[in-house]
Amino acid sequence: MAGNEVILSAKDPKNLAKAKQPTGGSSSGGGGGGAGATELCIRTFSDFESKIRQLENEEKAPSSSSTLKVQCAKVPPNVRRGKDYYMPQVLSFGPYHHGRLDETLKLKLAVTYLRQFKLSKDKIYENISLDIEELRKCYNPKSTKKYTNEELSVMLLVDGCALLMYILCICLGDHEEYGIRYQDLSRIHQDALLLENQLPYQLLQDLMPKFLKGARTVIFQEFFGMSTDESFFLEFFGTKESSFLRKMKNYCRRPSQFLPIIKNFNQNSNPKSEKDQSKPCPHLLDLYRKNFLGDERSYPLTHWESTTTVKMGLGSVGDVKDQVMASFRNVKELMTAGIRIKRSPTRYLRDISFTSNGITACLRLPPITIDSSTKKLFLNLIAYEMSSDVPHDFISYLRFLDSLIDHADDVKELQSAGILQNNLGTHKQVADFFNTVSFNLESNFHAYKDVRVKIRKHLKNHYNSRLKMWITQCLDTYFGSPWTIIAWVGAALALFFTAVQTYFVAFHPSRLTS
Repeated sequence: MAGNEVILSAKDPKNLAKAKQPTGGSSSGGGGGGAGATELCIRTFSDFESKIRQLENEEKAPSSSSTLKVQCAKVPPNVRRGKDYYMPQVLSFGPYHHGRLDETLKLKLAVTYLRQFKLSKDKIYENISLDIEELRKCYNPKSTKKYTNEELSVMLLVDGCALLMYILCICLGDHEEYGIRYQDLSRIHQDALLLENQLPYQLLQDLMPKFLKGARTVIFQEFFGMSTDESFFLEFFGTKESSFLRKMKNYCRRPSQFLPIIKNFNQNSNPKSEKDQSKPCPHLLDLYRKNFLGDERSYPLTHWESTTTVKMGLGSVGDVKDQVMASFRNVKELMTAGIRIKRSPTRYLRDISFTSNGITACLRLPPITIDSSTKKLFLNLIAYEMSSDVPHDFISYLRFLDSLIDHADDVKELQSAGILQNNLGTHKQVADFFNTVSFNLESNFHAYKDVRVKIRKHLKNHYNSRLKMWITQCLDTYFGSPWTIIAWVGAALALFFTAVQTYFVAFHPSRLTS
């Protein structure tokens, strides 16, 4: 290949067509720009082989700290929307905001936790010290380099015990006994779910006593407000007069009643597939996200998707994506097309379904509550998905809901259907919230794809048939509410009795004999 060079540009696929180019005396890369071009292009076959070896070595070598995504990450600068949404208000956990808030309550909770469970602080400190290098890797290196191993170990010991004690106080309803004011409950709960205020999940597991580890799933579920039974904890914790430790042991040592609930919880709210079971849970925010989204689903390729892919070819993936993503309208327009909005049987965000009978259809959405703390939680979940390798499923849900909500009337319809509980303010405020919270964010193309495709297919069939449009308009006008149905039934009965009366008057036997 003397006299020729193969140029495979990494940025311009069109250069692939130019496989051979003469290399005369004048070189286009003779100046300072040649170095940059060399980095972006593979010019010779030996360079190509060298690049392959380099990639193989990089795959075998451990990831460097600059490229490795840490478990407990910081909020990316391009996602951050002010400090108030990501800063703790009462309790700080971990190194990112350590020392910015008063430590009195946190220290009191940590000491109470050690005393109540009769744990040895020396033994716990020793165990954390042995794993401190691994725990340090869970955080951004720039934020932990100012702490020695001893300082970081003590920090994680106090923070972990304090967080677990707070969680158990919430489950038991005994926060007043441990110095937590009622007005601080909501703020501490928000602090525990901030991205930059997370503790490694493995640390929390190691800090739990053995008899409590088997119950951690249900305890965290209760803390998240996702308990399957509201009377569950009252039944298992016993009376109010019992000691804290006795309550916990009474709860955790009754397997005949406890294990069925654990099994039911794992089946319904543990969204890990076989592929994800090997992935450890990094922190509480990730656990909350998984329980919030619900179980993952694998949907088969629909007929519309398969035919569209065949017609458009493999090179038109972007066009298919655009059609799927733009395949539905806001709530009011969907209702005009004969689509009714109803509640899903569960509260999981992935539990969104669509069914159609040809004329009318039903879109089922999970119920959700919007209040003053929702935006902070949502922004931290968004920041977590943007800073980690998890799929953007929560962002996809927000984008899906954003596409359904354009105006205050859409919020009103969702609230009437029992899907959206508005504790934030006016309907317009809720509409503005959904229109801005996920603005300019990339969602997961595969999330809710089957629902989008079915909605698009229904709308296409609806607007291509005047008969279906007339039938839908008639059903919406005359049978859209129970009152109109009652009116129609009443009118039909009146007409029927009038016809019967007329018949007997006209064909009465006495009249016929005369």
